[in-house]
Amino acid sequence: MVALIEPPVETFRVGLLITEQCNVACSHCWFSSGPDRMARMDLEEALGYIDQAREIPTVEWISFTGGEPFLLPEMLVRLVGYASGRGFRTECVTNCFWAETMEAAEKMLRRLADEGLDVINISADDFHQRHIPFDRVRNCYTAARRLGLKIVIMCATARSSRLRIGEVAKRLGDDGIRVVGDGAPVGEAAALAVETGFVPAGRGAGIPEEEWLVGSGSLEGPCKAVLRDVAIAPSGAVLPCCSAAGLVEAAWVGNAKRGRLRSLIEAAARRKLFKVLSTDGPLGLQRLLGPRRRETYVNRCHLCYEVLTDPRLRRGLSSL
Repeated sequence: MVALIEPPVETFRVGLLITEQCNVACSHCWFSSGPDRMARMDLEEALGYIDQAREIPTVEWISFTGGEPFLLPEMLVRLVGYASGRGFRTECVTNCFWAETMEAAEKMLRRLADEGLDVINISADDFHQRHIPFDRVRNCYTAARRLGLKIVIMCATARSSRLRIGEVAKRLGDDGIRVVGDGAPVGEAAALAVETGFVPAGRGAGIPEEEWLVGSGSLEGPCKAVLRDVAIAPSGAVLPCCSAAGLVEAAWVGNAKRGRLRSLIEAAARRKLFKVLSTDGPLGLQRLLGPRRRETYVNRCHLCYEVLTDPRLRRGLSSL
């Protein structure tokens, strides 16, 4: 029996998906972003969400993501300055398509740094580099280092991937890059790097199972992201985390156009679904359903997505 404990609301980051559009359509993208996804936030809406985030005492970070947020550079600069001016630490996520030259990369990142940007989060892997020359990743990385920005490198992988995180670091020519979770001390790292198996959801569901990097993350333990690392979509939908669970409407926290973010998250913390995820993780939900749909999963985000889309879940939660 799962012990239903209402977790404290400790949201530390609010991600703003300022656009669903991306200049490329990577085959693994769980959000299915691409050139034909035109939904975007209005500037005033995004500013309002930042103000709503200020009502939550534990929120320290505002992350600007998508889609590809650098498709809206003027809006991005304005939002970074607005969030930084209100005491938030800020992060931008990017595929670096815009960093065609070192000069272009440094010019753009200097504008953001001048507005208070703390972290640039770079996507670099086989999926992205099928569309974007690696030189642009290098330009962005080098410019960020020169400007003193903190850097995170995200590398999504499949079984046949050649551009794993070690190869990314090698191509960047920086032995100060530290891989999170490899057992080595992070210390004063030049950049942090995270390698994860792609989650077969959204567009990624079309990738054959033999390409899944099964076992790339533990399935055990509570989810440390749910209701802590939330996101807001252009529609106003508040997503419970920054992974594929955000695709499942039944797991949405609410809509920030119709309610205050703090109240929505506090109400969500009282829902059985989020109590189980916060205390026992997706395996806790899985135990309510009976036999698993499959025996192997890429990671807990994959398992969570499978459980949330299982029609047996409502009945399982009602038994608690």
